[in-house]
Amino acid sequence: MKFQDHIKRTVKVALFLLTVMVSCLVLQHYFLRNTDHNSLRIEGFYQEERDSLDVVFIGASDIYTSFMPGRAYEQYGFTSYNFASESITSEGVKTAVKEVVRTQHPGMVVVEANAFLYSDSDNDANEAHIHKFFDNLPLSFNKLEYIQKYVPVDRKWEYFFPLIKYHSLWTEYPERFYMMASNLSLDVRGRNYLKGFRTTAQIIKTNKECLNSKLSEENGEMELDPKLQAQLMELLDYAKKHDVNLLFVRAPHYVTKETYNRVKRSNKMASLVNSYGFSYYSFENDAEHIGIDPKRDFYNADHMNVYGALKFTDYLCEKILYREELKVDPLSEEQRENWNDVVKATNRLYRYCDDLMTRGEVRGAQEDVVTLSLLDNYSSAPIEQKEQKK
Repeated sequence: MKFQDHIKRTVKVALFLLTVMVSCLVLQHYFLRNTDHNSLRIEGFYQEERDSLDVVFIGASDIYTSFMPGRAYEQYGFTSYNFASESITSEGVKTAVKEVVRTQHPGMVVVEANAFLYSDSDNDANEAHIHKFFDNLPLSFNKLEYIQKYVPVDRKWEYFFPLIKYHSLWTEYPERFYMMASNLSLDVRGRNYLKGFRTTAQIIKTNKECLNSKLSEENGEMELDPKLQAQLMELLDYAKKHDVNLLFVRAPHYVTKETYNRVKRSNKMASLVNSYGFSYYSFENDAEHIGIDPKRDFYNADHMNVYGALKFTDYLCEKILYREELKVDPLSEEQRENWNDVVKATNRLYRYCDDLMTRGEVRGAQEDVVTLSLLDNYSSAPIEQKEQKK
């Protein structure tokens, strides 16, 4: 009898501990988690079928606001995803490349240069920017490597259990409810409709002089921050060793006197990348050739709106397909149907943003339940560049 009682107590304790553990995991994943467009984008990447993407784009907001995977598939026939995070660090870029190699083996990995172009390495120590990316990565050797190498001992646990850091987020409800609902919706449907694309419906308003017209003739170089250059060299060495087909790009920006030195650092980065045998396209220098209108195609100095993103996506796709000779893998019927849904969502999002900007409303547009619920009001028909209002 005593033995049976002991077994019952053991089972009850085990069930209690299991219940606590499951409850903590649910709380961490849905309630006490810093869910935003970054987490939805990163989680969506890991929902992609293994080895199903032709191209993966890595970087910060410079790329996820500039490249439209749905547009790329509709017009150019290749699959892609923006595996990117707001103000991602240089270590984050390296880890992202390793995660792409681990999960996808795409024909090409495109890295936007922003993380390596800061005037100093302060961004690499920005805790908020680090957490935005690494909190959302599943446990893997690459995540463990970063934590072991870069995170102080007294902060390591919060990278394994973000619940420790975000336990007070409950005070922000119900404001955070819609992002929690977006996270649940993503888990239920099992795929990301916008493939990481995010934008703001707004047309830039600034009195600062735009210097984009001068960039095509700018060949000057400026040294990179030593720490950021060291990280870049490590990434290039890794890509060489593991035969990763890397392509580096610099997306167009509204360049001013204050940001002009970034153009020169970009030129320096191009020289370093080229010395390793990789291609680097400074589309910032080619913005006028692409047809980017600085008065209309940006929502702020660092990001294009959907007008600019459509032009840039088409231009970059042509470089990827015809100059870099991307090999595109065939899709199954089910995969084609899923990507057709991505195309429809992307075209509707474009028209939704166009409608908002025409009416002078400013609003973010991303993979959340609020935005997605509004898209059904708009046409999913193909968008031609000539359709864009002048």
